[in-house]
Amino acid sequence: MLTPQEIETNKIKFIRLLESTEREGMKKVLEFLEESDFYKIPSSLKRHHDWEGGLVQHCLGVYDRLKTTGENLPSDSVIITSLLHDICKAGKIYNENGEWKERHDDELEIPGHGDRSVHILKNLGLKLSPEEIKAIKWHMGGWKIGERSKEDIKEFFGTKNSDLWRLLHNADRYNASHNS
Repeated sequence: MLTPQEIETNKIKFIRLLESTEREGMKKVLEFLEESDFYKIPSSLKRHHDWEGGLVQHCLGVYDRLKTTGENLPSDSVIITSLLHDICKAGKIYNENGEWKERHDDELEIPGHGDRSVHILKNLGLKLSPEEIKAIKWHMGGWKIGERSKEDIKEFFGTKNSDLWRLLHNADRYNASHNS
């Protein structure tokens, strides 16, 4: 569990890292995050980082791991993909009377949370490279790949050659399994 001070410290670090990219559209992303409860929500309800502030703690952990394993990758890509791969959870996880819950009334008919995160980032005007889009979209790997279109399946297997995707996927899995 995190103290209110730790949650605030994580929020400040998270914002500073994203601002450091100076990426077009980042201001709108930061406004969106500030208007949501992104900095306070857990990463999940029953799996990893399932406490207040857990989502940002998870994203920062993914960043720390990706920064180390992906030292030859562009630093902007490392920051953006690791910190924003789960942005779709903003507004999806909420607190009601002291209990964390998840909305299931998603009006977006988008198959996976990686896809939803890319959709949100594009709608906010964040300029993403094709490699960043693929890395965020497929950060869960081939999760439920059998439910995807043939085009998605082809894209996923083409993505497997991407160092950014592979290292983000591994960093996300590592941090989720270590829960710290």
